[in-house]
Amino acid sequence: MAKFVSPNRPVTSTILLPRKKLTTQLPPRKSISIPSSIINLEHAAKISSWIDRCSTTYDITEIPYEFKMLLRGSRDGFDDKTFHKLCDNIPDLIVVAKVENSNEILGGYNPLGWDSTVPGYRVALCSFIFSLNIEKYILSRVNGPTSAIYYSQDCGPHFFYFGHSDAWGSKIWYYRSKGNHFQPPLRNEDIAFLIDGYEVFKIC
Repeated sequence: MAKFVSPNRPVTSTILLPRKKLTTQLPPRKSISIPSSIINLEHAAKISSWIDRCSTTYDITEIPYEFKMLLRGSRDGFDDKTFHKLCDNIPDLIVVAKVENSNEILGGYNPLGWDSTVPGYRVALCSFIFSLNIEKYILSRVNGPTSAIYYSQDCGPHFFYFGHSDAWGSKIWYYRSKGNHFQPPLRNEDIAFLIDGYEVFKIC
């Protein structure tokens, strides 16, 4: 405006000192990872939501549990003796198994843990089994809590009609749909299947 009013008059203005730039130091973001070759963070978020019976799935940055690996089949072995040595008498266990030649992951949650010294079925009201694959997730909650978990030295991780036994072979697992105490069924047929690997986690 001053230049337009007096074109020949020098224009002067007050130049303020530069503003001090304030930088906000944010706390470091919590590093979240899962030590698994079978499941990823999305799977862990889904499983955690099922444990807490949430109506929606946790964000992967808000998973409230640490998945502490107790056993990896490819590292520790697939036999039942190894399973009981590393995993017996530890509550809140997640078992996952990768089905051979497929994208399917089968697994289950045992809040009680396993005890190979006392064979038989056990009550586990919060137990569930599940199927994870690209197409869809299936959650199967316990429908017969008095027979949810099976304990035996001759079996590895074993839910009612779903699990492993050395008698079938080191990498052969079994699922029975009829009479299963978990609903809805993960499969519509009784089937034995090979696995590529399996892992057991303690939920902390």
